[in-house]
Amino acid sequence: MVRMWVSEGCNALCSHCMNVSARTQAQMPFLRYEALCDYFKINGFDKIAIMGGEPTIHPDFSRILIKAQQCFETVYLFTNALKADELCKYEPRTQDVIIYNFSFSTTLSQEKLLLNKKGERILDVVVNHDSDIKYLENEIKRITSYDRNKIQVQLVLNNSINIFREKGRIINNIRNLYNNLSNTNIRIEFQCGAPLCFTYGEDLPPYKPNSICPDEAILIDGYCNARFCNIHTEKLINMFQGTNLIPYTILRNYIKRESLRIKQMCLDKVCRDCFFYNSKCNGKCHISQNCIQKEDVIANTKLPWLK
Repeated sequence: MVRMWVSEGCNALCSHCMNVSARTQAQMPFLRYEALCDYFKINGFDKIAIMGGEPTIHPDFSRILIKAQQCFETVYLFTNALKADELCKYEPRTQDVIIYNFSFSTTLSQEKLLLNKKGERILDVVVNHDSDIKYLENEIKRITSYDRNKIQVQLVLNNSINIFREKGRIINNIRNLYNNLSNTNIRIEFQCGAPLCFTYGEDLPPYKPNSICPDEAILIDGYCNARFCNIHTEKLINMFQGTNLIPYTILRNYIKRESLRIKQMCLDKVCRDCFFYNSKCNGKCHISQNCIQKEDVIANTKLPWLK
């Protein structure tokens, strides 16, 4: 899957935003966006994530989605849904997914959820150590009551903080919220995405093991620079040389180099002492982050060989 910050600007300021420090106000030029969609389609990509910033504030938002549907089997749209007039013009297909930032749950209406249209709707609920679980529970129940067959809830960790220092409270909140909602007919899942040194031995809700960060994550920013992902946002190479796109093999080389750099950071910090490294886990998004130190992991893990 290729991710694109079609609009680096945003009409909100979320405390858990992963990429706020890496973004400008750039809007990806539509002609270049079209060329990029064709490029990634030709090179075997069948999924695209339309992201930001906030995609709906792009002046060509509707055309962006139409082009995405022409080139990709599945379109994932990430939005805060504050700009309802633009969002409501969208005609998702059965296989398309809209992911709503739950920080703006009070503004979510049936109209913004496009419940009369095709596709899946996901409420992306970030659970912090200081989250008001009762409030989240009530808001989730209220919004999913519009259509519990169409609306799914995913609980996620806050990737912008040191999850190890507040590990006990975070796990408590996730477990309590999940258990409270699993007794209803709400479709809920825990999208963990944490390294094994965080999850090992913990009483967590069911989740699909997902502790391996892919080698070829690709993110394109508003200036058409290739980056690795929303957390590792170093600019690697611009996708255009003049008016021509760079060869895909060159892009892969830069992405591979960045992947190896991130793996080296994880190994140097703590992963070299883990039996599971590269078979079940490679540090995922967290271990390489500057806010997480080796001492944080060792003090808060149940992996016996890291103690």
